[in-house]
Amino acid sequence: MSTQPDIMMGLDVSRLDEFTEEERDAHLLSALRFRGPLYQLWLNEITADYANPEWLKLHARAVRHCDPGGLKPPESQPDLLIWSVHNLPSYMLIGWETGIRNEFFALWRHGLPLAQTMEIVMFAQSYAGMRGLGHVYRAVGDFLPVYKEQGRIPTEWPEGWAPDPAAFRSGLDLSTPDMSAQDKKNLEGWYEKNLGYVPKSIQFGIKHHPEFVKVNRGKWESAITTLPKQVAPYIMIKLNAQTFNVEGLREATLLAKSWGIKKKYIRQLLAGVVCYFAGFEGYHAPAAAIDDILDSMD
Repeated sequence: MSTQPDIMMGLDVSRLDEFTEEERDAHLLSALRFRGPLYQLWLNEITADYANPEWLKLHARAVRHCDPGGLKPPESQPDLLIWSVHNLPSYMLIGWETGIRNEFFALWRHGLPLAQTMEIVMFAQSYAGMRGLGHVYRAVGDFLPVYKEQGRIPTEWPEGWAPDPAAFRSGLDLSTPDMSAQDKKNLEGWYEKNLGYVPKSIQFGIKHHPEFVKVNRGKWESAITTLPKQVAPYIMIKLNAQTFNVEGLREATLLAKSWGIKKKYIRQLLAGVVCYFAGFEGYHAPAAAIDDILDSMD
């Protein structure tokens, strides 16, 4: 009985034992379909010319579980969009300017206005620092002044994802620099409501440097105002998983659950960390941090 071809990125991934010249050419051409930065073409050329065919096709199969960009049409537009939403901060963190430029293009292609893309950048600055902003400038600073607002396809977020700037607000009085007793109560109350406990990091910061905690939390609360609120915990999950931060990953996942992010998006994101950033060792932190949380999610 013949096996139906399963074509992905120009490759018949149902046949691991063969790799035709037609597949090689189709694989290279698949990198040009979005007419964006050419780095994907370079990567496809490296793997098509030098990887063994079995590895190449198994990699293509693995990509289906984490990178929606590798799916054959019709692709899930929300999945593609949020893939770039969490990858942009990752590339800021590691300083990969080619990737930053590519994700700016991908977000533009999905119709995201520049102001919303820059909300992602400013939110990620807390993790990537000024070095991360420098990488953004070197990657895309030349075309930011002429960035067009209209992308190629309408922006489509996952079901239930919506802006809610008030959800970030803990009730801090930002008109004064000092952390008052009411500020402390309000901030702790925000964590109790959204996570179910006050993280030790916040307890430590309030105890030893409350003024900094107040102003830095203010930055966090004001970074995302027009994007869906779910963007924040989704980015936090990615960066904490990428850096193997067990406590941070648990906090981010609890916030994601509280704000309605579906389990499938967390699974997809973690698979991306394992596939592209950390190997199977990338599952150690999630195993320690969020196994019980994922079990409790639909």
